[in-house]
Amino acid sequence: MRYPKAPKSIGILGGGQLARMIALDAHSMGIEPWVLSANESDPAAQVTSFWIKGDPNKTADLKKLFKHVDVATVESEFFEPTVLKNAGKIYPQPELLGLLQDRLSQKMLLQKLNVPTAEFISVSNHIDAQTAANEFGFPFVLKKRRFGYDGYGTFVIKNKKDLSNIPGEIHGYIAEAFVPFKRELAVSFVRSINAEIISLPLVETCQKNSICHWVMGPVTHQNGYALLRLLKAFVENTKYIGIIAFEVFDTGKELLVNEIAPRVHNSAHYSMDALNFSQFEYHIRAITSQPLPDPVPRHAGFAMVNLLGSGKKSPHWIAPVDGKLHWYGKSENRLGRKMGHINVLAKNPKLALKSAINAARNISI
Repeated sequence: MRYPKAPKSIGILGGGQLARMIALDAHSMGIEPWVLSANESDPAAQVTSFWIKGDPNKTADLKKLFKHVDVATVESEFFEPTVLKNAGKIYPQPELLGLLQDRLSQKMLLQKLNVPTAEFISVSNHIDAQTAANEFGFPFVLKKRRFGYDGYGTFVIKNKKDLSNIPGEIHGYIAEAFVPFKRELAVSFVRSINAEIISLPLVETCQKNSICHWVMGPVTHQNGYALLRLLKAFVENTKYIGIIAFEVFDTGKELLVNEIAPRVHNSAHYSMDALNFSQFEYHIRAITSQPLPDPVPRHAGFAMVNLLGSGKKSPHWIAPVDGKLHWYGKSENRLGRKMGHINVLAKNPKLALKSAINAARNISI
């Protein structure tokens, strides 16, 4: 296959840690990262000379960005797709972002393409919630269809008392059958403009207070290959461009896709040190028509531990001996905020995780 030259620049919508890590890898590829965000102190704005103050949901600000770039990407799925659609070349495609940022249309798409997921129904009022209770029994899960992340907008309805507390009108929710999982898994796929597809290793994740605590891998499952084939078909059939993460429940018997994140994702931060290319470089390669080499692990095991804020004090630490610290440069420390992460490589996943957790203890946030 003949590939075009890499572009001189790319645009990044948003200024958080994901945008920061995209920008850093763009630099390493010789590409200027133009960041459109609200504040010059944003993590992504700190690592580039090409920062534009603005709102990615405003057409006028997008026009400013596209004076300098021919292609752009997003750090979050929660931008307004109708605004992005007319701005220029943005990947993932705004129409797919629109489908995937809504948990109802996301679930319907999974169902249409035969990807296993928990049963669900749309909920707009108390009657719909009662229908969910009748169909799924207790407990069941109530989620906001849009703008939910890290547990925000997700409620477990455990009994009739919880059900009675649901307001009469609750527009924009989805109810799902509760899945008693044994562990949570994740995997990311990358599809390029050239229609090349690669997948990153399957990993196990652990959530604490609904926020990702750690990731380790690679892991296997007896139904893993079957699921990966379905997810590859999902990416092919939607003609998705860029990186996409799938969060998966392992019930012990089957694998069910819980949610989709159409962007670079916390569950693949390990790739910055564990693979020949990080998820961020793979994503840039995908949206700029560059080759997608197969991922090659640098070690038999790897792990990532998130560093979460515990208050307003200034962070301090001893530089980790067994791992690599990635700090996000956030100006404000608060409870549960993702401030950075540590990656560790080892001869097996469990040993890597043990070392990463120990290294994280030396960092006071």
